[in-house]
Amino acid sequence: MEPTEEQYLIINALDTLDLLENGFYDESTGDWYIQTHSSVLPISVIQHDGEVVPTNWRSDL
Repeated sequence: MEPTEEQYLIINALDTLDLLENGFYDESTGDWYIQTHSSVLPISVIQHDGEVVPTNWRSDL
């Protein structure tokens, strides 16, 4: 599975704003895992549909 245009746009925006620390694309799921300087999204997933989800979003349940 290839990254989507939405994922590339988000990666480029984070990189331009110098927020992107690290990232890798998981070809099997279509998700892009990122680490940022942001306290809101320190470690997150950019899903194939372009939605950005923090990896700890379920920890509050």
